[in-house]
Amino acid sequence: MYKLAIFDFDGTLVDSAPGIIHVMKQVADEYRLSQEILEEWQHLVGVPLERQMEVIFPNHDDEFRKVVTKRYRSIYDKQAVEICPPFPGLWTTLDGLRASGVRASIVSSKRKHLVDLVINHHGLANYFSLVIGAQEVENHKPHPEAVHINLKHHSLKTEEVVVIGDSIYDLDMARNAGVVSIGVTTGIHGKDILKTAQPKWIVDRLEDVLPIILDGRMNVA
Repeated sequence: MYKLAIFDFDGTLVDSAPGIIHVMKQVADEYRLSQEILEEWQHLVGVPLERQMEVIFPNHDDEFRKVVTKRYRSIYDKQAVEICPPFPGLWTTLDGLRASGVRASIVSSKRKHLVDLVINHHGLANYFSLVIGAQEVENHKPHPEAVHINLKHHSLKTEEVVVIGDSIYDLDMARNAGVVSIGVTTGIHGKDILKTAQPKWIVDRLEDVLPIILDGRMNVA
């Protein structure tokens, strides 16, 4: 049994992808972005917003990127709670971990205050021993810095920890840290893409991670 489960947030704990994409479309319409740019942007869900701007606007200056970033956040922040509904099975999973003495933490590319806003709204904050957002690390996923912070904070070894995420960025972070991972197909990347990051398991529902974390059952990757 693992002692700590490190969860990604968007697409793993909460079904936020449709809402994120809706906000992206609003911004794209306002700035008359091409469909090609919008599709490229949507594929970057899970990457910090500033990095998204660098990728989709390589030929624009920093000021333009900052303007678009500010506009995206002004729309998103007002809707953060509404567009981040918890996945079915979330409470069952967290209650099961707590009952077995397994701690849980969050590592997200979203700003921490937004993660805190959502988990507090849904009464989830007390389930998590640590929340790391985009501003709590210098190096974002797939860099292993956030996992290293978790290991130090919880005084654990790599073999005592498992990472759960819906994107290759989460799973690559785990692999780079020497930690096993579980891919979930509830977010932006399907099973075939998740397999490229070599998770130990892949599941289709959040609640399916519970028996794996507790005793390693359901080896379905």
